[in-house]
Amino acid sequence: MDSIHIQTIKEKAKGLEAGPGKGSPNLYSSFPKEIRDALTKFETFFRENLFSSSPLLNEVLKYIFDRRGKRIRPACVFLSAMASAPSKPFNDLTFAGTAAIEMVHTASIVHDDVIDRSDLRRGGKSVNAEWTSRIAVLAGDYLMAKALMLITEYRMFDFMYIMSRPIVEMSVGEMIQIEKSIAMDTTEEIYFEIIRKKTAVLIGASMEVGAKSSGAVHLAATMSEIGENIGMAFQIKDDIFDYEKTNLLGKPTGNDVVENKITLPLIYALKQAGGKKQKEILKCVKQSSTDRKYISTVRDFVLENNGLAYAASVAEKYVEQAISMISNLDDSPAKQALISLSHYTIKRHE
Repeated sequence: MDSIHIQTIKEKAKGLEAGPGKGSPNLYSSFPKEIRDALTKFETFFRENLFSSSPLLNEVLKYIFDRRGKRIRPACVFLSAMASAPSKPFNDLTFAGTAAIEMVHTASIVHDDVIDRSDLRRGGKSVNAEWTSRIAVLAGDYLMAKALMLITEYRMFDFMYIMSRPIVEMSVGEMIQIEKSIAMDTTEEIYFEIIRKKTAVLIGASMEVGAKSSGAVHLAATMSEIGENIGMAFQIKDDIFDYEKTNLLGKPTGNDVVENKITLPLIYALKQAGGKKQKEILKCVKQSSTDRKYISTVRDFVLENNGLAYAASVAEKYVEQAISMISNLDDSPAKQALISLSHYTIKRHE
């Protein structure tokens, strides 16, 4: 890469603000200062390793970066590293591993928006809506490849399986979800399999990377399991939000319903109804993809049959499992912050 391109990339990087993404201040304020400082340093490391020699790709990447989320996965890496080895400072492997994890996550949501034909992401246009699906797919591919390059560059060969597994699992999970959105026969067991593959495995990998980067190999499996429990609760809460959030007219957004995704609140509600009512509601789910007026019917059905309350109780159980395992770790500020993060997954409002 020539010097002009390198300078352009550095200038692009300077235009990005460091710090956690939207919606995170209350969560991050409970973290130890070392974690907050590491997250700020991570933002600089991440953006400096993000850009390419393509002006168009850089424009897309900046657009993605500016709409970054809560940085839950980076937080998990640093919290796990510090909780596993409180006396050891974060090292290059911690930052490189965190960046690779976040690149994989970012690529997955860019690809998901293409698959779901979603025009919105975090209150703005998705990459495929702002540009094209073709550009979005290429941007996602680039991010996946950059993650693998970081692993190689920092010789994190022990992390190769940790990073590769979530990519495989997310792909399989997405395929199962597509299959079930057509068949309309998602059970609780299948739902848990889908969200474990699509969300929880990567959060578990984040925790495992944190432990291994700090040298606490003996805690890697434990931290991974803690992360997966947090991830399960986090995704269930997201699925609850889909029935709670409303648009400017006060009507439910119901994006999952529009995409024919049957998540835990609806699965439970359907189990409470008779066969005739089930068929009626499933017909509404199918029709909602072309006529959104059916969303309110599905949402009211879920509320009347305690679907949201049931889903919330399941999410709480996953949080309890995570906290039970965290309690066995040595006392440290990071341990307490992990407990706070676990509670946050189900207490958050966005």
